[in-house]
Amino acid sequence: MKKMRRTWAILLALVLTVALAVPGFAAAPENYSITITNDQAGHTYEAYQIFAGTVASDDEQNVGGGDGITGPMLGNITWGTGVNTDGLVQALINSDITEFDALDVETATAADVAAALDGAAAVTAAAFADVVSGFLADEPTGQTNEHVGGASYVIDGLPAGYYLVRDANVPATGTATDYIVQVLGNVTMEPKDSDIPTVEKKVVERGKYNQDGGYGMYYNDVADWNIGDRVPFKLIGSIPDMTAYETYEYTFTDTISAGLTLDMESFDVYVAQDKNQDPVELGWTEIPAANYTLTQTENGFTLTIEDLKTFPYATDEGRNYILVFYDAILNENAEIGLDGNPNSVYLEFSNNPNGDGLGRTNEDTVIVFTYELDGTKVDGENQAALQDAEFVLLNSARTTAAAIVDGKVSGWVQVHSEAAAGDITRPESYEEWVERYGESNVIITSGADGVFNISGLDDGTYYLREIKAPDGYNLLEDDLQIVITATTANGQTWDDFNPDNALTGLTVTTQLGDDGARTDGTGNLDTGAVAITVENNGGSTLPETGGIGTTIFYVAGALLVLCAGVLLFVRLRMRKVDNE
Repeated sequence: MKKMRRTWAILLALVLTVALAVPGFAAAPENYSITITNDQAGHTYEAYQIFAGTVASDDEQNVGGGDGITGPMLGNITWGTGVNTDGLVQALINSDITEFDALDVETATAADVAAALDGAAAVTAAAFADVVSGFLADEPTGQTNEHVGGASYVIDGLPAGYYLVRDANVPATGTATDYIVQVLGNVTMEPKDSDIPTVEKKVVERGKYNQDGGYGMYYNDVADWNIGDRVPFKLIGSIPDMTAYETYEYTFTDTISAGLTLDMESFDVYVAQDKNQDPVELGWTEIPAANYTLTQTENGFTLTIEDLKTFPYATDEGRNYILVFYDAILNENAEIGLDGNPNSVYLEFSNNPNGDGLGRTNEDTVIVFTYELDGTKVDGENQAALQDAEFVLLNSARTTAAAIVDGKVSGWVQVHSEAAAGDITRPESYEEWVERYGESNVIITSGADGVFNISGLDDGTYYLREIKAPDGYNLLEDDLQIVITATTANGQTWDDFNPDNALTGLTVTTQLGDDGARTDGTGNLDTGAVAITVENNGGSTLPETGGIGTTIFYVAGALLVLCAGVLLFVRLRMRKVDNE
């Protein structure tokens, strides 16, 4: 068969990721070029001539009425220089392509193979390309690894024919695709990037980012938390165009810092239309764990979907993202202040529809910060350090107290509740605090230098309650309000992964009671520490009811009453004597 217009219209359906343009054509044979527009450097494209022939105009080929198809055509079909024909016909006959069943392995020519493909479906053309890709010549007809002008690749010096263009070298962040392309004039191919998946990571920040910035309520690039808190994370992987692939491997590789402890029991996986959908709120059923492989690594985890094409809902219309939710607990190894506790993810994915190969996205990183409170207990008059003052640090609602281990927050314990059920009464005296929580749990003691430290704090409002004053000093009558304020990047604006641009300010404000003077201070970004001074005044106070002091007052009062009675009796007696 000499005319190949209809056959190659089918084969051109294999150009699943290109836009093909064939400009005006002259019938005289000449050398042509293939320009591949792609702004990503690092590819090596190879062109293999599968069919060769002579180019003719429509007028030459449409003698006798024609078939209504316009454009240049290839006639006198022969095998091209880019294919090894030994065993190719037999392989086509042995394949599942029924159109080749009638071929004679001894006599079939390139024209016969082309005739068998005439009018075939696109899936048949794709299967043909798969078979031919196993019989390519040792050397391509033409190739390029030059990135011309930073935007395209050019393969030139090509004789007319039909080519399989192969991406022989694929950057780690790219994909490879085999193409069948006619070269009956200079050709431009423009690969799409829709078949390259993307991945993003987000962390919950409640307090400074109480909104949905396109990723769900509270999800941000930067957050700060207390040590001991459960920190929620979210991975968002896009679902690519997988049409050209028989199977599609898809793996999240997540790396968390030493300051976070991964909870392997916390994982939930969903397939969603949008990045910001809340599956729990929508009442969705999570994807069963049997559909993926979750493996804990030395510093994170991998979550592998062996074949995304068979993953529940992944190929349903309108489903665009794989959502992975998990928690990690900020632990005692957390970095205080800068450089924070960064956490990254990248995605590995199938990138060669005609064989093995994995691509990889760039990493996406979020960061978690925590801070330190450095307090100093001093004499209110001379600022001398005061030892053995004891405190508890309460949350903003004054319902929980920080549990402290080795100067770091290890968690929060309930000290008071206004709930009707399970009501807990807050301790009112030092003895009650000790009885309930012990000396070394929630109770903080100033050292010989007056210093006490609490590291691992979120920014926000706290109350420092003194429960025991140093000997000879008055107990603070009010709680000291402490407000730690950290200025962090919000609204998905942190994109250069430099911690200095994620945490840019740290201040502290203190106030004793509702009427006390307010004091402002600036923290240290590198250490994450804010410093406060707590003053006590010396002097004595009246003993409490029931103490030895009241007994003394009782005795003295009784003696005074007795003396007054005796004096009255004596004076009355003396008056009586005078009257006699």
